[in-house]
Amino acid sequence: MTNRSFGMYLAYFVQALVGLNVLYAVAIGDPGGISVGIVMFVMGMIPYIITKYAKIKFPWFIYFLISLAILIHLSGYIQGRYYNIPNWDNLAHLVSGCIVSLLGFLAILFWDKIRNFHLDAMFIALFTVAFGMIMEYLWEIYEFTVDTFFGGSLAGPMQANNADTMTDMIYVLISGVIVGLLVYYYVKKTGKEKMMDEMINESPFFPK
Repeated sequence: MTNRSFGMYLAYFVQALVGLNVLYAVAIGDPGGISVGIVMFVMGMIPYIITKYAKIKFPWFIYFLISLAILIHLSGYIQGRYYNIPNWDNLAHLVSGCIVSLLGFLAILFWDKIRNFHLDAMFIALFTVAFGMIMEYLWEIYEFTVDTFFGGSLAGPMQANNADTMTDMIYVLISGVIVGLLVYYYVKKTGKEKMMDEMINESPFFPK
């Protein structure tokens, strides 16, 4: 969980790379990259802030994947990897799809805990996949809006064409299905109660 395991050190390292990208934007005098970088760095720190003040301990891969997704997107903008490295955008959507689906998994776990729905593994897995796809759908709407009304992002147009949009959605679907299958297996084998107990054991918001 949030103890000093190898996984947590890996998460710290990736988050530090996010910070280095912000410093790189400062070094090259990129004001847009600096502002976006600061915002995304703070976003990467949100799980740590929740852990510190709410005492909710997420699995290490949640911290890691959030920072990794932010790093891939941020370096894509600041270092021009979206243009310089083939399929960088596909990689970004694949990793982002994983973390968004995992966030959906955490959301339904907490909602189930709070409302005592007693949801089974199949429903939780299906919700996980659906959540990832809904977020991707909303993201594509955001990209279309930015391109249409603001002339694109810092790295240029966010949507090249319809094929680009559909490819992004397919990669998110692939990652969502993979996460959904893993979620189903985990919940069936380990049990959602055990995972929730490990996350909220010390949280004052979930008294025993």
